[in-house]
Parts: sequence; C-alpha cells; structure tokens
Amino acid sequence: MKAFDISAFFLKQIASDDMSPAIAAMKALTESLRLDDSTTLQEFIAKMKDAREALSKTDVSVVSVSSGCEIFMRFITLSHLELEQAADFASCREILLRRGEDFIKSMQESRKKILRSSNNLIKDGMVILTHSRSRNVLAVMMEAAKLGRQFNVFVTESQPDCSGKTMAKDLQEAGIPCTVILDAAVGYVMERISAVMLGAEGVCENGGILNKIGSCTVATLAHMKNKPVYVLVESYKFIRTIPLNNSSLPKTYLHRASVLNSGTDLGCEHPLVDYTPPSYLTLLYTDLGVLPTSAVTEHLIKLYT
Repeated sequence: MKAFDISAFFLKQIASDDMSPAIAAMKALTESLRLDDSTTLQEFIAKMKDAREALSKTDVSVVSVSSGCEIFMRFITLSHLELEQAADFASCREILLRRGEDFIKSMQESRKKILRSSNNLIKDGMVILTHSRSRNVLAVMMEAAKLGRQFNVFVTESQPDCSGKTMAKDLQEAGIPCTVILDAAVGYVMERISAVMLGAEGVCENGGILNKIGSCTVATLAHMKNKPVYVLVESYKFIRTIPLNNSSLPKTYLHRASVLNSGTDLGCEHPLVDYTPPSYLTLLYTDLGVLPTSAVTEHLIKLYT
C-alpha cells in the first residue's frame, strides 16, 4: 500500500476549494487517522506529531496550520476516560475519527456564525479599509451588500504578493465599490475611513493578532486617528502564545518553509506576518460571538485545562 502523503493531500484540499489552511490541516489529520495503522494511543499521538511537522513544512501559513492542528488534537483527545474504556485501539481510533469529523463539521460552520455576529457591523454610508484578502471580511461585506447596504471599501494592494488586488476583484464581482490603494497610502486615506476590518491568521492569548505583513501598520495608524479596528476571525485560530513584540515572533511564523530551509539570508526576505497588539484592536467578531480582546485568554484557559 502506498504511504499516505499528508502534505500533498493538504495542498490539494487548499487548491481545490480555496479552503482555510487550518481546516485543510484538520482534514489532512483526519485522513491520516483514517489510514493509520497504530496499535496504541501513544504510537498514534507520536505519528500525529510527525504529521503536524510535515504540514508545517509546506509553503502555507504556519500560524493557521499550527493553531488548527493544535486545537483539533486537543478536541479529539479531550476525554481520556472514553478513550481508556475502549476495548482496543481500533475502537479508540473510531472514537477519535468520529470526534475529528464532528469537530471539522462544526468548524466549517464558523463563517456562518461570524456572519450572524457581525450582522449589524456594516451600515449605510460607511467607508471601510481592509488589508490583504480575508475570506471572513469578504463574506461579511458580500452579505451586507445582499442586504442592500451602501458602503465603499479601500483595499491595500498588500505587497509583496498583492493579495489586496485579488480581494478588490472579488469585491468588484460582487458589485461592491472599492478602490485599491498603495500600502504607503494608508495614512493618507485614514481620515476618510469609518472603520478598519481585518482578518487574522492567528489570535494570540492576549488578544493580539498575527496577520499579513502590514496589518500592524494599518492598526497603528487607525489607533492614532481613533478609528475602530474590527477583526473577523474563527476561534480555531486562537493560539497559546503571547509575543512581546514583532521581534520575538518565531522565524517559522515569519517565513515560508522553503526559505527557512534554503539558507537564504532572512534579512533580505519579506516576513509573511506581523503582530498587532490588542491595544490597537477594538473587537473580535468570532463564531463565539462578539468578544473583547481580553476574552481570548479565558476561552483558551477553558479549552486547555
């Protein structure tokens, strides 16, 4: 039997369905579990650790993959009593598989829940600034447009990959008026902005976010001009880390795996993400509801204790 290539399965999931890397990682772990031949729970956990490391070596956001994998593994192994009472590991695997499939199904509903929690976020006449391309931000804007709300959007081009231009194309196809601006023009347009809306690749334990490079600049300027900054993000992106500042972020978060393994001078490589402290953020719109940044700690404590 051909060995299961979890990285190839993961990348295929993302390519075929424009899927969140975190959800794709969960699906890859579930498929790995389905094909697993472990005979003990300890052997299974060791193999899952290897699988998570393999996923982290793909050229996809390590932040999202790491958070998705960690919370997925925590959920499926949460009740040790049920696992210990299983007759054998085959029965145990069935329990883990069922939990994994149930968890993924629940997490795939996160965007719908975010839409409900942010139902009144966009109002007529608003001018919104967004950075890069967030599936959640796009979904909320499209829903507001369907409800007949009239608003305008500024989208940063979001160098170095110009993902903001992709976002602008999606908005235009939905009939939403938008303008692509240079990243350097954020300060110029900020006075005209009603609110900033961002996605996130990860939400730190203190409520700060890790997101596409440049997000910190946008949030800092908004904070200086007393503009609200709303983050639309799934709770499966909550991660147990508290960066002191951008300099303390792990290199695995900042750079693609291929760059880290190539011997490239990282001083010449653009980082993928930056860290925005919670003091620059107004509210988090999540599948758990509308949360202050301070609520993230409480949620993670409940989950991991």
